[in-house]
Amino acid sequence: MPKDAWTTRAPFEDHEAAAVWRLFTFNWHLLASCIGVLVAGLLATEFYIRPSGYLIAFAMAGFYWQFGLLNVKSIARRNPRLSYCLVAIAQMIIAMSVMTSLTYVAISINLPLWDGTLLAWDRALGLDFRYYLDFVNGHPQIISVLAAGYRSITWQILGIMFVLPLAGNYRRTGEAICAFALALFATTFISAMVPATGVYGELGLTASDFPYFEPQGYYDTLRDATLVRAGSLHGLDLLKLVGVLTFPSFHAVSAILYTWAFWPMRWLRLFFVPCNNVMLVATPLGGGHYFVDVIAGVVIATMAILAALGISRFVAPRWASPTEA
Repeated sequence: MPKDAWTTRAPFEDHEAAAVWRLFTFNWHLLASCIGVLVAGLLATEFYIRPSGYLIAFAMAGFYWQFGLLNVKSIARRNPRLSYCLVAIAQMIIAMSVMTSLTYVAISINLPLWDGTLLAWDRALGLDFRYYLDFVNGHPQIISVLAAGYRSITWQILGIMFVLPLAGNYRRTGEAICAFALALFATTFISAMVPATGVYGELGLTASDFPYFEPQGYYDTLRDATLVRAGSLHGLDLLKLVGVLTFPSFHAVSAILYTWAFWPMRWLRLFFVPCNNVMLVATPLGGGHYFVDVIAGVVIATMAILAALGISRFVAPRWASPTEA
């Protein structure tokens, strides 16, 4: 790492935009560390990658990164909104590709399942999944709303990559990517130590117990987690990976991170705050999560946000005046 790695600024006239480049530089080092952990995990286990999906993902990331750099270096076309948008796309592609893969390696540790304990924690808190399920079954008209909120985890990522930087929220873009990477890593580690398959199986529930919806997120996790724990799944195809985390819930993590990420944009709060509240409410049903999975996800997200803000202040302090350079 160059000695001036954390003092390097992008040549933007906007001093804040120039300073934030150091935060994105930190994110690259953070993502490189995650790649290192994944490679070490692959070498220590029987997993191997099927290259096609990874080649596509890394080629796309490289494409966006290169064009982002070209925009930074171009005196005539230099535009921080476009530059940070392109770099954000590259970093999110790498983050999601690497961390989703790492979840499979992590749960292959194959520690004893915690489902019984997690259910007991729910009950100790007075939280009853079966009562919640019966309530939703009795009000099927709300299922479409819950489903839309649960699925929004995918398209809200686009907001971080496009909406935030194009609106000039460069620092929050970098902080959000940093927080996502930290939260994904923490969630993956905890899930490896506290493995679980989900509340539906623990309660002995079948499809006839929820006739108005199909918890596809739960089914996907159960399918792949079972194969990994049985030692039957070794080839990682990025285009087919679903993520296999139960405790903490990454949907819950995402709901908090999205709300925080878009908070500076007042005109979007009326949309994103209710949307992410719905995601939180839908998470136990859509992912077969225990309520404590959701609570743990909220805690992880909060800690990741605080860490990202601290990192941002340290590596890219705000400029006090336009004359400082």
